[in-house]
Amino acid sequence: MNVIEIPKEVNRFVLYFNTQKYDVNAYALATALIGLADAVKEVNAAVNPGYRVEVVVETLVDGSFQAVVRTVYEKAKNLFSNEAVKAIVYGIISTHIYETLIQTNTPPRIEVSKEMVIIESGDNKIIVDRSVYEAKKGLEKSERFNAAIGKVFHGALADPEVLGIGLKTDFSKPPPLIYVPRDRFVIFDHRRIEEDGVREIVEFANLEISRAILSRGNRKWEFFWRGIKISAPVMDSRFYDRFFAHEITIAPGDGLYVALRIVQRQDPDTGIFKNERYEVIEVHEHLPKMQQQLIKQNDEPGGMESKAGSW
Repeated sequence: MNVIEIPKEVNRFVLYFNTQKYDVNAYALATALIGLADAVKEVNAAVNPGYRVEVVVETLVDGSFQAVVRTVYEKAKNLFSNEAVKAIVYGIISTHIYETLIQTNTPPRIEVSKEMVIIESGDNKIIVDRSVYEAKKGLEKSERFNAAIGKVFHGALADPEVLGIGLKTDFSKPPPLIYVPRDRFVIFDHRRIEEDGVREIVEFANLEISRAILSRGNRKWEFFWRGIKISAPVMDSRFYDRFFAHEITIAPGDGLYVALRIVQRQDPDTGIFKNERYEVIEVHEHLPKMQQQLIKQNDEPGGMESKAGSW
């Protein structure tokens, strides 16, 4: 059984990027760190009223790519309480990430004692201080907190070389126990909510190709998805690398199993979110026509156009 004991109080921890290149796209790193800083501030506001917190990147460590992060607390001038700051930010964030990661269709088994909470799901067990767990429960429905956590994974998606990210309290080279592989980023990324009534969700989707753009860039492919026709650029550079290396051959009627980003805008009158645009952020599998027919749920015809660089 995979057992993880979350430490109660931590001031310094590591944001770990699993990449073979020992570097990270600047946008991916910056966005992930901003998301982490925002999450830290949301937690701190809930558990340490009257204290400000600053997130400092102390150093970048060898071994995949690791950013050592330190939380610095400052008492507000108008705070008269003598209560000490609670350094439980790491425990709350890491517990939330790991508990979200191991969720399945079967509810986890939760055992609560006076001091500890034990969460079991399949072969996974988390042991966390009760005060940390109760604070996490109070934050898990916060849109701002979830949006901040989502930004960490949304940012990491920008670098196709990042195979996973994680958190740990030791600075040695072994991978962290709190680790999220790339194909699970979407379970956090779908929580991102923007201002001005715009939000993003990410879904795994089977798309049937109606018109392909066989060149890199922002030109939009055309697909059938759930019986409707949509247009979306394919932003996965590794997919194009495989195509131009002739590892993939695209033919009419083929499909793609993808991570699909959907941008939605809220109608001010009804409050309903309507799909506004789409983007294929990662291609997980190419589905030749025969394989596509086995999983196809909607039998909508799609014609192919013949153009240079597309069909």
